Amino acid sequence: MAPAPGVPEAALLHAPPGWTRLAFVSDLHLSAQTPRTMQAFLRWLRGPALQADALFILGDLFEAWIGDDLLDDTARTVEPAQAAVAHTVACALQAFAADGRALYVQHGNRDFLLGAGFARVACARLLPDPAVVVFQGQRLLLTHGDLLCTADTAYLQFRAQVRRADWQQRALAQPLAERARQAQALRAASQAAQHGAGSWADADPAEARRWLTQFASNWMIHGHTHRPRDHWSDGQLRQVLSDWDCDTPPTDQQRAQALWLHACCGGLTVHRTDCR
Repeated sequence: MAPAPGVPEAALLHAPPGWTRLAFVSDLHLSAQTPRTMQAFLRWLRGPALQADALFILGDLFEAWIGDDLLDDTARTVEPAQAAVAHTVACALQAFAADGRALYVQHGNRDFLLGAGFARVACARLLPDPAVVVFQGQRLLLTHGDLLCTADTAYLQFRAQVRRADWQQRALAQPLAERARQAQALRAASQAAQHGAGSWADADPAEARRWLTQFASNWMIHGHTHRPRDHWSDGQLRQVLSDWDCDTPPTDQQRAQALWLHACCGGLTVHRTDCR
């Protein structure tokens, strides 16, 4: 079926028959400035996450990714803090996948430059956005979620620009230090815009329903909006993932959740776990 106007094509992934547990996370925004969040994620990867047959990271694993050369030895002298985070996380993901677990990573609005070099080191597969995963008879529509925020027109224009291959080639041709400077400026501008608006665009429910209809699915999982919740509408379920933030006070407002799907007794159980 050809996609409807404005709806991107979706990749299709059939889960192997042996898979019984899937885990989903998004919006971890890992960086040198979020040490508690990173430690929570590393603990979770070494512990509860090992129960999953497949882990899906639906975008914004990193606060910023300025190129796979962050994993090169030379990056340690140019951008030591970012390089240390890159190496630590990539190696932890590699260890997670070492026993045959599947690891899929979608691009987010912060780490759209993740490439084949990162995937190779982390033993991950880069998952197109959107993607349909067929699991236990269910067609799960997975997306980061930024394309659903149709009211955020300025961002969508920016997204269209930076996702072009020619733009990315020019960006990656710049020295690592210059890319780091530009990324820092973009983050500062984004934070100022969010603070000034007092809010940010949410996913458009009508657009989400259009996607679900287009891809013959009644179940969508996405992140991006930092508004974790289950939305039911006319037999369709849209589950919004939690962002991860263990560094910002107050403690009772910190969060780091994973969404789990577990096949058992001829059906699926769904639950969220606190990963702090």
